[in-house]
Amino acid sequence: MKRTGANQFAARVVGNFKICQDHYRLVLSSPEFPPTRPGQFIQIACQAMPDENWQPVEFDWLPGSPVTPSDAQFAGPVAMLRRPFSLAGRRGDQIDIIHRIVGVGTRYLANLEPGDAVSILGPLGNIFPLPRPDELAMLVGGGVGIPPMIYLASQLTGGRAVAFAGALCRDLMPLTVGSAPYRVSEFSNFNIPTILATDDGSLGYRGFVTQALEDFLDNRLAPEIRRANRSVVFTCGPEPMMKRVAEICRSRDIPCQIAVERAMACGMGTCQSCCIRVKKPDPTQPPLPGSSWCYRLACTDGPIFNAADLLW
Repeated sequence: MKRTGANQFAARVVGNFKICQDHYRLVLSSPEFPPTRPGQFIQIACQAMPDENWQPVEFDWLPGSPVTPSDAQFAGPVAMLRRPFSLAGRRGDQIDIIHRIVGVGTRYLANLEPGDAVSILGPLGNIFPLPRPDELAMLVGGGVGIPPMIYLASQLTGGRAVAFAGALCRDLMPLTVGSAPYRVSEFSNFNIPTILATDDGSLGYRGFVTQALEDFLDNRLAPEIRRANRSVVFTCGPEPMMKRVAEICRSRDIPCQIAVERAMACGMGTCQSCCIRVKKPDPTQPPLPGSSWCYRLACTDGPIFNAADLLW
């Protein structure tokens, strides 16, 4: 398998495992794929790779007559645009992607089998700044925002960290959860404890993961860490969740790094579809001179932003 274009690579499916209801861990192998780091993402073509021998077909069409295309691409719904997915892990030439079936593109991915070819674009985006050795890292993920927290956890071996994972219910928690006190292998493999939260209380803390974070900060965080302000939060998930995490951190003067989620058509800054408002360090400078804010792109300027800079 090799590069098929600028930053485009052909990968093979190594495994495709159902984690929980509607969630799958897709493992791809691409020996030539460049090095990656936590926070980055890839764009996946959610349809079969084109045949190298494919040739366009011409046909005559009479106005008023029906068109009967022979190409299988038109036989049913198909994901024409690539889909962005954060990286859940990297081991050598293998890439982990965790996704949830929400439409035709992700349903296509869920049906892939070992050996199938997949076109990927990347690596894209910036990276999480790693915490200092003396800082406590709190990794807060919700739903399909949990995967980048797993990749970040893999880089914190030996450091101090605690993970928070939230979902609507037990059946939608995309993690391998053992017996109480809920040993979660995706994080325990790196000696990181996990606090689970579900909206309905079917697994772990009953309530939002943001409430579990507040409870930890106010009642369980070591006093010496609180006094010295030696903590940092990393988060990814639904936007309302991330906004609340940012508020919690701002009220306690805790630095927070956010992996924003936006719909993307290209992932390379061309389509301008993933814009997000941020504060400008100097309002007199472009873009938009005289304005205190400007737009940035989640794909090329992000997806990692300092929470203090975001204007939701």
